Amino acid sequence: MKALVFEYKLPRLAASRIAGLFRPGGYFTRFGFLRYLDLPDPEPLADDWLVIRPRYCGICGSDHKQVFLDGNLDNPMTAVISWPQILGHEVVGRVERVGSAVTRVKPGDRVALNPWISCGPRGIEPPCPACRAGKNTLCRNFTKGRVAPGIHTGNSRDVTGGFAELLPAHESMAVAIPDNITWEQAVLADPFSVAFHSVLKVRPQPGSVVAVYGCGNLGLLTVHILKRVFSGVQVIALAAFPQQAEMARRFGADLVLAARPPHRLIEQVAEHLGCEIYYLKPKQPWLIEGVDILFDTVASAETLATGIRIVKARRAGRDGHRSGVIVVTGVSAPRRFEWTPWYFKEIRIIGSNAFAVEEFEGRREHAYGHYFRFLEEGRADPTAMLTHQFPLSRYRDALVAAHEQKQSGAIKVLFAYPEPERRQA
Repeated sequence: MKALVFEYKLPRLAASRIAGLFRPGGYFTRFGFLRYLDLPDPEPLADDWLVIRPRYCGICGSDHKQVFLDGNLDNPMTAVISWPQILGHEVVGRVERVGSAVTRVKPGDRVALNPWISCGPRGIEPPCPACRAGKNTLCRNFTKGRVAPGIHTGNSRDVTGGFAELLPAHESMAVAIPDNITWEQAVLADPFSVAFHSVLKVRPQPGSVVAVYGCGNLGLLTVHILKRVFSGVQVIALAAFPQQAEMARRFGADLVLAARPPHRLIEQVAEHLGCEIYYLKPKQPWLIEGVDILFDTVASAETLATGIRIVKARRAGRDGHRSGVIVVTGVSAPRRFEWTPWYFKEIRIIGSNAFAVEEFEGRREHAYGHYFRFLEEGRADPTAMLTHQFPLSRYRDALVAAHEQKQSGAIKVLFAYPEPERRQA
């Protein structure tokens, strides 16, 4: 099979970093860390594993940040992953072949990948408390069991991802796609579920004023959920690029503001809400009133510093948890920022990681199940954000488009593979 392999070797990282200083495509020098290779086809890793042939694989923000070395070398998560890697965890495709103990799916079935390599895929019995509760992303065993360290598909050297023509998966990781759901709808199950999980952290009530900082994939899906799945929520979207602003409006945002410059953003939020502005210097305003909840899908020093200035102070009383809250779903390299408003306003900052089994509207099921139900009920359909598709052979163009969104006009970029054939068991 053809595959895009990421090798964590310092000489290759250095070569890519130096070449990338001149242009984004420089990261793909033949001396760099990414190599487009012919590899043996994967086999099921155990009797209860299978192999998937992708139809689509989405390029996640974490994928292109890793490719463009946009992170911190001291990131603690590197202690629970392994190399070399074939990235890509937003996968939909057909089951190609199955191990002898697989009972949930058969060859030819359409499936969406639930990428978490937790206790079940690792063959660990009994499972840890988090996995027993359906919270696989909080598993305590990401470095143990029968596969190499890794959190999810694409960051374990054994559990390779969708930047390839085939990939292995445990049968619990293969979620059946309903017949009336299209491939294009299904490929957004993973990022939709990430956004949905973050919204369920706070469950905004009718009348809430909510800001969404960043209108990339997660930000736009958060806007979509707040306006289509919840009711009576006023949404302010903070967008960096014109195509993001346009899509935020299309998804129902009540107000769309330019994310920069930060001081003007703060002033515009105050003007919209009619709240008083406090100034230290002309370009350093902040608010005591403001939005009830903010979803920060960027989590840079700039967005965190601005976010704590526009979120209102915590309200006393039984529903105090519904104001003065920031939910963080993004990851950026750490930097210093002025955090005084955080403690002064008693703001709660909540981390939100991926997705799991979720309870919503009286149902307890995996987030993909909720998403497929919303699609079937006509309550959600975010496929308008799918803007670019590339074959794997054009990986340079695909990754640059995903990373350089201002120039490319991209929102969601996919690797597209030929329609997998139906196969009989």
